[in-house]
Amino acid sequence: MTRSTMTTISLTLSCGLWLGCNQPQSGEAGQAGMRGEAGLPGDKGDKGDKGDRGDTGPMGPIGLTGTKGEKGDTGPQGATGMTGPQGPTGMTGPQGATGAKGDPGAPGSVGAKGDKGDPGPQGPTGAPGSGAYTEELGGFAGFTTATYTGAVANGRAGMHAKCATEFAGSHLCHAAEYTLSDSATTIPAGGAWLDPSSSLGTSVTNLGLPGSGRYIYGYTCAHWNDAAASKYGTYLTTAGNILDDTGCNVSRSLACCNSVRKTRFAGFTPTTTNGNVNGRPKMHAMCATAFAGSHLCHAAEYIRATSATTIPASGAWIDPSTTPSTSFTNLAHPSSGRYIYGYTCSHWSDAGASKYGTYIATSGNILDDSGCNVSRTVACCY
Repeated sequence: MTRSTMTTISLTLSCGLWLGCNQPQSGEAGQAGMRGEAGLPGDKGDKGDKGDRGDTGPMGPIGLTGTKGEKGDTGPQGATGMTGPQGPTGMTGPQGATGAKGDPGAPGSVGAKGDKGDPGPQGPTGAPGSGAYTEELGGFAGFTTATYTGAVANGRAGMHAKCATEFAGSHLCHAAEYTLSDSATTIPAGGAWLDPSSSLGTSVTNLGLPGSGRYIYGYTCAHWNDAAASKYGTYLTTAGNILDDTGCNVSRSLACCNSVRKTRFAGFTPTTTNGNVNGRPKMHAMCATAFAGSHLCHAAEYIRATSATTIPASGAWIDPSTTPSTSFTNLAHPSSGRYIYGYTCSHWSDAGASKYGTYIATSGNILDDSGCNVSRTVACCY
């Protein structure tokens, strides 16, 4: 349709609709005209709204396998798992054949010669013989490993017991006895306790004289019952000197000897008596009844026996002793003997409280004192 034809139709419609023109009656339709040329394209319209999503279509065919990708980096190691239970032990395999013996190695070089060690302590005392009264041969057993102040249980008997515990059959040395032993054993750094000595006719003489004996009235920390710093005691120094000095509070080893003695201690009677048993023979009889073959000890005899037996709480009756140059002296000289004219409760026939008698105190000291009315055990020797 041409532009002019479209105009004519437009005017015709307008006249009929708005101008009220008298329209003629329609005639027969004419033949259709030729189609006009296409009009120019109009302007592009606005984009319409997005339509609803359609239904999922059917799955397409599987595609071809792609090429293998490169290997990725190794990941971090995971935590170690818990150890599983141990499996049963397998059977022991057969022993392998013994290998061939190797060639001997070359001898090593000779080492340097070591320093000479200290001589060991003297060996234990041999089988008992007749013993000896004099001390020409002092036997040294050794120094105790344990150390003690100047106070031990049971006094001097306790000191003898400490030595016997570490060196069977030994006792606490006295100064002359140790010196006569010619010991080559090194003395402990703190020194070593021992008893003082006495030679015939003197008080304390710490010399190596064969006739010397144990002196119990010297510097012995109150018969080894007092650990006061101000108390005096007798001890060996590391140089081998023997000193009497204060310092009973110091802990030292004990010097222990095993010299053979002729005198031996039997024991204390299980029964007690006052100072009246009707004479000395009765005292000897009390000992023989308790310990066959024994007799009432005298002071020097008991001291030389180096008894480690605990002394009863009430003490024990004993005879006094004498040396050739004195009246009576309770010293342990080898030449000492029984003194029958001393303090013996009138020859063991008087129990008067004012009468004097000789007895061993619990400390190991030997006293001459009044009190023959006191009941005590009897000290017995062989």
